[in-house]
Amino acid sequence: MSKFNPSMLVPAVVAGTQSAARSAKDVALANINKMREQFAAGEAAEGKVNFRAIEGGRTAFTIRVSNTALVLERTKVQDTDVDVKEMTVPTANFTDALSYYADRIQAGEYDAQLTALTERKEARTDKLRKTRADKKATEPKK
Repeated sequence: MSKFNPSMLVPAVVAGTQSAARSAKDVALANINKMREQFAAGEAAEGKVNFRAIEGGRTAFTIRVSNTALVLERTKVQDTDVDVKEMTVPTANFTDALSYYADRIQAGEYDAQLTALTERKEARTDKLRKTRADKKATEPKK
């Protein structure tokens, strides 16, 4: 490994790692990959885990974007349509289930939800910027 040199420092914007540049679809797919890594790491997993072991050798999981779980399926329960955000799968098939949902996200099946989440995020960001600007404008000069 080479010795550190200040010329190695590059602004994140230039490097293309700015978080605002990621779409909701990118975030969902990154979260799926992170779950795979956490599942492989077992007890040594770092960060918030969006899956858990349940009785009967199954694993329950959600796919989250901007702290909101995606509606993975719609099903009928006693003649009522229900949005299902948490699914379960036999633990041995957990990574296959994640791949299944990653493929569906890439195919565009969840684009409507992802677009709505992007719009909510942008509205929240705009509101925070306005609030900060208003607060800064009303503060006395020092």
